[in-house]
Amino acid sequence: MKIDIINKKILFLLQKDARMTYKEIAEDLKRSETTVRDRIKAMEREGIIQGYTALIDKTALGLNFFAMILVNPIASSDLDGITDRIKKVKNVLRVYQISGHHRLAVFMVAPSYKDLKEIVKNQLLVIGLKDEEIIAVLEADREFISPLEIP
Repeated sequence: MKIDIINKKILFLLQKDARMTYKEIAEDLKRSETTVRDRIKAMEREGIIQGYTALIDKTALGLNFFAMILVNPIASSDLDGITDRIKKVKNVLRVYQISGHHRLAVFMVAPSYKDLKEIVKNQLLVIGLKDEEIIAVLEADREFISPLEIP
């Protein structure tokens, strides 16, 4: 699928506010609603738009401890399988396969450091992980600072 200037503008607007209606986007781009709807549906079918999500204030829900956990799989040949299992652990926000001393970076939240350590011990390490290093996030502005600029 070709991502032309109109699709780039649609993606930019949706990144700023995924709740924008077809009508609002069409007005902003001076295009028809039908054109906008068809383009969005096509980008969804192609997997360019993978979904829509709500950003929530985790601390308002009592999830006051945010951390990055660096870990290694016990069996490095099963990196993809381990990554899939990590995604099912409660309070995991993101999982990245990374280079360096640790092979995985897991972003998680929990009510407290103690709670996070329990999740790591009872749910992460038991699925085949080792060498954990918990790095506390002291402050985060927001999850997404600004929309991506698409080349």
